[in-house]
Amino acid sequence: MYQTDWLLRQIEQMGDVLRRLIAALREHRPEDAIALTREAVRDLLDTDADLVDALTGEGLVTLLSAGGTLDTFRAHMLAELLVARADALSLQGRTVASARERQRARTLLEAVAPLVEGADERRVVELLGWLEG
Repeated sequence: MYQTDWLLRQIEQMGDVLRRLIAALREHRPEDAIALTREAVRDLLDTDADLVDALTGEGLVTLLSAGGTLDTFRAHMLAELLVARADALSLQGRTVASARERQRARTLLEAVAPLVEGADERRVVELLGWLEG
């Protein structure tokens, strides 16, 4: 029961952050969007956002596989945040940084894809398609 409650709270919190991120991007407030992603990463992973920023996509997969199995929920949510951050960086004209975030998101999503089903699988495939385009 506790694990289910925790997961539902995490989903609710991430949904709220993603709504705020989308609003910031639509309103052309990339600085706010980037700040939101850093806050969300800190909350999602309970770690310093600077550490996460320093890791490659493969390093993020390793970090999220610390127990021996990839935490697909956190990996998927982190990838969503990285995609949003890439959009914000693109709005700022920071194409190299944007491409780096897209690559890190792609690496996470490729690791998650074979491990999820249903709506999660459809969303992962959708994001991968978008990242390829």
